[in-house]
Amino acid sequence: MIKRVSLVRRKPELSRDEFLAHWMGPHADIVRRLPGLRGLRFGVVERWTPEEASWDGVGELWFDSAEDAERAFSTEPYLSMLVEDRAKFLGEAQWCFVEEHTAVAPPF
Repeated sequence: MIKRVSLVRRKPELSRDEFLAHWMGPHADIVRRLPGLRGLRFGVVERWTPEEASWDGVGELWFDSAEDAERAFSTEPYLSMLVEDRAKFLGEAQWCFVEEHTAVAPPF
């Protein structure tokens, strides 16, 4: 299993609440439909150091492999839907694939 981690920053004209409502609402509705998606989690940033480099959120998506993730994000109609939707709320994003190695399991 692989995890795609995305750092996301809102468009400057959006309030934090407007951004979060769209990211975890209409945008999540599209992402949930991606073929092969195994999990989806939103992390709302409370504090970032250094503050001037802050992101608004951290998205986590699980797939069986990086190839499955890449295929899901390039499949129509999802590719077009995501491109159109990101333009509505997303100012900047960076992402990477990570393989998790748990040292202490979280309590949930």
